[in-house]
Amino acid sequence: MQLKIAGLLGMVLFGIAGLSVLLYWWPSVSRYDAAPVPAEQKQAALVLGAALWNDRPSPALLERLEMAVKLYEQKKVRYLVLSGGPEGNGVTEAQAMKDYLISRGVPAASLILEDRSRNTKENLRFSKRILDEHHWDDVYLVTHDYHQYRALQYAARAGIRAVPAPVHSQVLWMPYHKARECLALVKLTLFSR
Repeated sequence: MQLKIAGLLGMVLFGIAGLSVLLYWWPSVSRYDAAPVPAEQKQAALVLGAALWNDRPSPALLERLEMAVKLYEQKKVRYLVLSGGPEGNGVTEAQAMKDYLISRGVPAASLILEDRSRNTKENLRFSKRILDEHHWDDVYLVTHDYHQYRALQYAARAGIRAVPAPVHSQVLWMPYHKARECLALVKLTLFSR
């Protein structure tokens, strides 16, 4: 009987701890929910990768790419840095993004690939080298709104001055992605230097 009570008490405490994490970080992951893209021109946009489906951009990645197209077509940027490494079949997110953007009319000369990164931290760290090579110190950061806060944290740590260009998803179930992002922020806070 005491074992059952202890187990139940443990589950309750675990639930309270989880709820506390969500309540603490939820405002951060919701910060860019209604944020518009600023109107000024930037030297480039850094587009963070997302999953591929059968070596093609997933619906979520397509949303990010459509934001990149919009920035390019509105002449807010001349260059797009596409950041994302290989997935299971060896096709990189960056290459799949490039192929899609070319099909949408963005010239290949305006697309620069960072194709080694495996996560958000590496996206920003590896992209910093590309930005430095081109002397770009003022860029848009294209990712989903729920992911923007953490991505900007990594950008700052990498020495990238970035302005958010948040993507507001029509295909992702936000409660799940925001909850997952809250846990990623705990990890960033506790373990990342």
